[in-house]
Amino acid sequence: MGKDNFLIVGAGLSGITVAFHLIKKGKKVTIVNSGINHSSLVAAGQINPLVFRRMTKSWRVDDFIPYLNSFYKELEALTNAKFFIPIPIRRIFSSEHEKELWLKKQQRVDFKSYMEIINDKDENYDLTINEFGTGRIKNSSFIDAKSFLENTLRWISLNGDLINETFDYNSVNPLVGEYNGRTYDHIIFCEGSMNNNNPWFNNFPVESTKGEVLTLYSKDFPKHESLNRKCFLLPIGDDKFRLGATYVWETDNLRPTKEGRAELLDKLNFLSKEKYECISHEVGIRPTSPDRRPIVGKHTEFSKLSIFNGLGTKGYMIAPLLAKEFVDYLTEGAKLDPEVRIERFFNKR
Repeated sequence: MGKDNFLIVGAGLSGITVAFHLIKKGKKVTIVNSGINHSSLVAAGQINPLVFRRMTKSWRVDDFIPYLNSFYKELEALTNAKFFIPIPIRRIFSSEHEKELWLKKQQRVDFKSYMEIINDKDENYDLTINEFGTGRIKNSSFIDAKSFLENTLRWISLNGDLINETFDYNSVNPLVGEYNGRTYDHIIFCEGSMNNNNPWFNNFPVESTKGEVLTLYSKDFPKHESLNRKCFLLPIGDDKFRLGATYVWETDNLRPTKEGRAELLDKLNFLSKEKYECISHEVGIRPTSPDRRPIVGKHTEFSKLSIFNGLGTKGYMIAPLLAKEFVDYLTEGAKLDPEVRIERFFNKR
């Protein structure tokens, strides 16, 4: 394998997954890390294969789930760390109609990997408010984002270069792929919500979607599964739980709000009346796109520049495989999924 040089701008989930696949192919990787992380670090990191609103499978879930299982386990082994935590999700039905949808889907072969067949214990589950019954999700998990980022960046620094500084767009020569006097075979921008500052890709619609999350302490909430109705209540160990998340579109305001806190605690009332203590309130900015698909590809004028962004709320589920497909595209000329290619926006301008 040739030791091609790749510069990655951004050390969040996108940058890390791309860097890992490049290093695995024997490429030389440098990451510029500004130290500002508005999304990956704050994210609850929950991996849910279903979309509850219509009781459908998430986009490409049959591809993403098997790959992420092996990807995160491999990274755990390489970093000697633990951050990938399988955990069932219990959906608390909001209506008889929702329950009926589940009962129909659970019989289908294509849902067998994700839905447990409802039994009497599910119907009469009494560790939460239960008006219409419950269903259990299989192949769900969550990523301990802090452990993931810290340990993978440490591994990347040992197997590549990690530069802790603010990226200077004025120091780029886009024609030759040069940054600060050093020439790279390719420069990859994985900047999340910071993309609006990018002079080459800021015309692509990476939208800022604000999300607020609370951390609660309780001895009384269920500790071995995540609960979901109007919100999620995710056990993260030591009697602590993540409660999320709010959605406020088209804002990059990072201030926690009283309204966000009140909204989450109000939704919690549909799950439980148990006692708790609120111990932290955090805000993240998710990089999303209008069609809720990532934005991936090369710049049309400067072929040494590319973007891997817009992973959105499903980032920890979709990033591993999409990063592999993107790296195969850059290094081997493989085709990208048409739904993520930046060319899809050209006819809309």
